[in-house]
Amino acid sequence: MKWMTKNHVWGLLGWLIVLVAAIMMTPDTGKLVADKGQIKIPSTYQSVRATQMQKKWGSDQKNTTAVVAVFSNGDDKLTPAQNAAIERTIDKLKSDKSKYQIKGITTAQDSATAKQQLVSKDKTTQLVQLNVKLSKTHTRSLIRDQLTKAVKTSGVKTYVTGSDILNQDFSDATQAGVRKTEVIAAIFIFVVLLLVFRSPITPIISLLTVAVSGLVSISVVTNLVQHFNFPFSNFTQVFIIIVLFGIGTDYNILLYNQFRQEMAHGKNPHDATASAIKIGGRTILYSGLSVLIGMSVLAFAKFSLYRSAVGIAVGVVVLLAVLLTLNPFFMTVLGPNMFWPVRKSAGEGDSKLWHALGSTAMIRPILTLVVMAIVMVPLALMGHGTLDYDNTVEIADNVPAKRGFQVVQKHFSKGTAEPTTIYIQSDHRLNNEQSLQIIDRLTKQLQNSAGVKTVLSASQPGGSAIKALYVRNQMATVTSGLTKSQQGLDKINSGLGSAKQQLDGANISGGVDSANQLASGSQQVATGTSTLSSGINQVTQGVNELNAQLQNSTSGSQQAQLQQLTTALPQLNQAISSLNDQVNAASTGSTSGVTNSLTSIGSSASDIGSQLGAIQNAMKGISTPNVNAGQLVAAMQGQGANLNAQQQQVVTATIDAALKQQSQASAGLQQTLAGSLSKIGADAQNIGSSDQSVASQLQSLQGSTQQLQQAVSQLNTASNQVLPASATAITQLSGGLSQLSSSTNQLASAMGTINGNTGQLVSGANQVASGNQEMASKLSQLGGQTASLSNGLGTATDGLSKISAGSGQANKYLSGLQHASAAETYYIPAAQLKSKTFAPVLKTYFSPDRKITKMTVILKDDPSSQTAMKRLPRLEGIVRGALKGTSMNNAKVAFGGSTSQTNDINEMAAGDFSRTAIIMLAGIFIALMFVTHSLVQPIAIEGTLLIAYSGATNIVHWLVKAFLGQSMLTWNTPFFAFIMLVSLGVDYSIFLMAKYREFLHQPISTDAKMLKATTIIGTVVISAGIILSGTFAALIPSGVMTLIQVALVVIVGILLLVILIPIIMPAVMKITYPTPESRLNDDQK
Repeated sequence: MKWMTKNHVWGLLGWLIVLVAAIMMTPDTGKLVADKGQIKIPSTYQSVRATQMQKKWGSDQKNTTAVVAVFSNGDDKLTPAQNAAIERTIDKLKSDKSKYQIKGITTAQDSATAKQQLVSKDKTTQLVQLNVKLSKTHTRSLIRDQLTKAVKTSGVKTYVTGSDILNQDFSDATQAGVRKTEVIAAIFIFVVLLLVFRSPITPIISLLTVAVSGLVSISVVTNLVQHFNFPFSNFTQVFIIIVLFGIGTDYNILLYNQFRQEMAHGKNPHDATASAIKIGGRTILYSGLSVLIGMSVLAFAKFSLYRSAVGIAVGVVVLLAVLLTLNPFFMTVLGPNMFWPVRKSAGEGDSKLWHALGSTAMIRPILTLVVMAIVMVPLALMGHGTLDYDNTVEIADNVPAKRGFQVVQKHFSKGTAEPTTIYIQSDHRLNNEQSLQIIDRLTKQLQNSAGVKTVLSASQPGGSAIKALYVRNQMATVTSGLTKSQQGLDKINSGLGSAKQQLDGANISGGVDSANQLASGSQQVATGTSTLSSGINQVTQGVNELNAQLQNSTSGSQQAQLQQLTTALPQLNQAISSLNDQVNAASTGSTSGVTNSLTSIGSSASDIGSQLGAIQNAMKGISTPNVNAGQLVAAMQGQGANLNAQQQQVVTATIDAALKQQSQASAGLQQTLAGSLSKIGADAQNIGSSDQSVASQLQSLQGSTQQLQQAVSQLNTASNQVLPASATAITQLSGGLSQLSSSTNQLASAMGTINGNTGQLVSGANQVASGNQEMASKLSQLGGQTASLSNGLGTATDGLSKISAGSGQANKYLSGLQHASAAETYYIPAAQLKSKTFAPVLKTYFSPDRKITKMTVILKDDPSSQTAMKRLPRLEGIVRGALKGTSMNNAKVAFGGSTSQTNDINEMAAGDFSRTAIIMLAGIFIALMFVTHSLVQPIAIEGTLLIAYSGATNIVHWLVKAFLGQSMLTWNTPFFAFIMLVSLGVDYSIFLMAKYREFLHQPISTDAKMLKATTIIGTVVISAGIILSGTFAALIPSGVMTLIQVALVVIVGILLLVILIPIIMPAVMKITYPTPESRLNDDQK
């Protein structure tokens, strides 16, 4: 037990247990990066507010990621066969939407607008936009792998890209870079330590202790991330590994050199270990404390990426614990064998380079500092230029997502792949005509802004104006309609004049005379039929009496009566013939003349009725133009007209007065014309009714006359048949009474029939006479109404002439307005807003509650470029200026998309960099004060670090431009290079000043103490610098541009520090602690 304690076995066992537990409990680092390692921007920034607004769009876009499928035929146009194959692939995607968890898909086949945006102008490339569900189980890597296979199309180059896909590729590249770095760094460190200590044992022990600290640190940090949301990013793991391998090896070199030096003084392994831990351990703690402070202050950073570097502080704590508790076991147990096969423990040799530099600086310290300032300050102040915010530079060119992104930029525009989205949130619904006018006006202003390729909005969903929805085009339709209306009015006016002429030429008086003659003749017929009826009644009575006498007659009286009957029958026959002639004469009188006149009048009345109908229809189509002076003034201002309030009132009053005068004139004219037409229509209706009544009665009269004629004709025929037969019967009466009785019975029956027909004849004749009298009266009234109708038509022609002239003036005014700037005003009818054709626009550009609208802005520049970011403030100014003073004055505005997010990162990173750097330098300054017990020395040390950092950054800027083809440093290179170089580079100054303080009690001058410390520690610092530089050089094969550039800055910075520290620090010490009598020679060492 005592042996185990003496030889630090408990430390070994303890770290073995911790190591096993750490390995078993380490979460999946790749999954942590995907879930919690993404850059987080505070909610006060625009891109985050835009994301919050975007989430209100509905379930189709909530918790989704945007993916672009790219189909390309290189520089050649897509063939019909290729397009057909692409359509089949798209159909397969649509049918497998649930399989791939696709929430939305937009293709070129959806609409003409979509085709315009998703098919390149050179017809070589076609895009498909996808919204895919993103969750803990449906990760970005899974989405990328699934869709990459799903979009494969025969004969076409296919890619899957998008910002999240590119970020996932960047994360994968970083993880792969970490694995490469670990292997390369381990090999490099082993080789360097083998050369330094000339032993294979020492490198193995050093790597073992550093590896334990690295594994435990990664486990602790990742568990803190998983359970407590500890800051984490793509770079956390790789920088923990690099820092621990770098400074851990440096600390081991310092500790092992001290241990070897103590054994060279004759101490046993246990005592040498204790002395090494006491002396070297103190220096390690001082250096580790400065690094710990520098990394810990990153917890105060607001930017999540910068704050994620605080995990390095956790690693430093673990590293210090491992080195100071695990190394003693190997040193005490192995002793001199730790440096096998070398047996001689002579300690570390002196550095001739640092001795030469230090001695030269101390001879003329002020001149030395002036020369260094002349050389280094301009280099430090030259600046490294603008930074590159394009994350695609972090990814190798052979990665499919990056190749797809480059294809989109080549065949569309640089901004097409990552457009900027402007969200506008109002407190009221925006799907109305007034709001759409504001949106359209804003769309035009944005389109006219420099650097903007196109803008898609609710008013211009295809990126270009819809002409049919602008007042200019609508006025063209109105003016065309007014022209046609004016032509129609002229035609109606001509027709009314013609109708008036026809009406005036109609012979109404001739028709009235003919009707009077017809009425007189019909009256005579009625009188004749009455006389005829009386005669027939007498004959009938006589026949009946004869029949009675024949039945009861005596021979004497019968002969007298027969003789009398024989005489009366011819007279009856003559009277019937005369009646028949009168009826025929009456029926063929002036009926045809009256009928012709009535037909002519009816035709004229029909023409007049048709023309009046046309006039009424034309009147319905004529309306006063719907022009609003306020809208015209607003449109003039929207087109750039600068009008003050007084000028607006004058313009508005002038337009309103002109419109009111025109409206009153048109209304009065329409009222006059409407009254005239109404009176004319009433008269024409009365004439038509009278004409129809007369015609109807005439037809009835003609029918009755025909019945009368037929009855008289039958009577005449019957009398011609019966009377001769009766005469014969009477002549033959003497032949027998029986024959006479039979004949008289037949005569009585025939006369009864005739008597019945004459009743109908009288009734019909009276009806004809009455009808003809009424017809004559109606025709007389028709003459007066026709005169009134003619006057009304004259008034109508005058009114139509005035309306035609007014329409011409209105058309001329609107034609002039059509070419004014006010005609550019957007106007959409309310019915079209609710139509099915506008429904896709509402769904795409408005939130479900219609209170948020979005506008897609495609820039000409690279979305991640400084040029694109500088355009955002100007675009924001345009948006707020366009909304000011409108119904959307209080609307919230937020810019989303890659450019907005990059701009927010730029703004936040720049401010946070300065703030974090000050805190870090302040923390390190305090630590240096405790180490050096001075105020001047910390200032000199931090000044040296800053000069080395600035100079190294500028040199690397030149190097990457010359050898890597990158014109800019990546945006996060300066920050990570700063924290690495400052926090790690300060160790070398601490090493020097700690060694100096070891000689404080020696009886030599300050100059000699400083030069001695510089000479001794130089070898350690150079070795440590080589180790740290080599460790960071292991980042170069990772292929991640940020890691490459950070590595280069650290390497160049360490090289500068190795030269500057032995020059500046001795010169400062010489000036601070002058010792004129001191002489620098070898004896004073």
